[in-house]
Amino acid sequence: MGKISIIGAAGTLGATCAMCISLKDFVDELCLIDVNETLLDNHVMDFENAFPSKTIYRGSYKDLEHSDIIIITAGVPNRNEVTSRTAYLADNIRIFNKIGEQITKYAPKAIIVTASNPVDILNYYLFENFGFNRSQLIGYTLNDSLRFEWSIRKILNINHKNVIKSPVLGEHGNSQVPLFSHVLQNNSKLVFTSEQKARIQEELQNWFVRFNSLNIKRTTGWTTGVGISQIVHHLLHDNLVSTIGSTILRGEYGFSDVSIGVPIIVNKKGVQTVLEWDLEPSERKAFNESVQKIKTLIEENKTLFVN
Repeated sequence: MGKISIIGAAGTLGATCAMCISLKDFVDELCLIDVNETLLDNHVMDFENAFPSKTIYRGSYKDLEHSDIIIITAGVPNRNEVTSRTAYLADNIRIFNKIGEQITKYAPKAIIVTASNPVDILNYYLFENFGFNRSQLIGYTLNDSLRFEWSIRKILNINHKNVIKSPVLGEHGNSQVPLFSHVLQNNSKLVFTSEQKARIQEELQNWFVRFNSLNIKRTTGWTTGVGISQIVHHLLHDNLVSTIGSTILRGEYGFSDVSIGVPIIVNKKGVQTVLEWDLEPSERKAFNESVQKIKTLIEENKTLFVN
């Protein structure tokens, strides 16, 4: 059993993560933090009734002490007109500066899972500015892989009983790289026609814009909640498990000084290994371009990295 703290817990992402985690039996203490204390109190009172055997409470930054995992979902509110996650960068770095200081003060050894956007740059910001170990930091990107699976199932009309593994690497954003070469159905390689690939890509490329065009001021809370609860489960156990997440590269795939979505091995000690998969030439080219995009954004916004 572990202690999980969520910073930004009153918002859509934070509240849905809290709900999905609370439904699992591997967490018995949930510390919820948010600047909107009234809304958070409303959530906490509801959670207390829904999960009377668990310890769920509104905390302050001091209550981060003894956290096994800290999930950051705090950030500027979602704006419908925005079609790129990088639009939130400057405002969210200012928020992350305070959060990083508080985690360093009260829970410097905790594993930190960042779900705020732009994930890759914010994860790198925590590494660059606060001295956390690479193993402690994971940028949450599983939504891309879940969405890839949804698109595959939709286009190919795959039965729900079939197990699909559908990894997406690269930026958690427009330059993400769906790896058709590594898609598995029931542990066997799934082969696509050119037409199928094109239709699946079209679904993926249009999804974000279509979602925002609904003009509803919320983000993908339930998808994130489901994926975050999976990650938390892996991070509370000794067993080594393969997943996808944004991590700091140290020469893997030929890159360093960047955080990007790659296959990683994790357990209760955090990120243990970065797996270097063989990629098809087109996938490798797209991945390289995605890394360069993140590195360029980091360089262009270096002034924001200064505390």
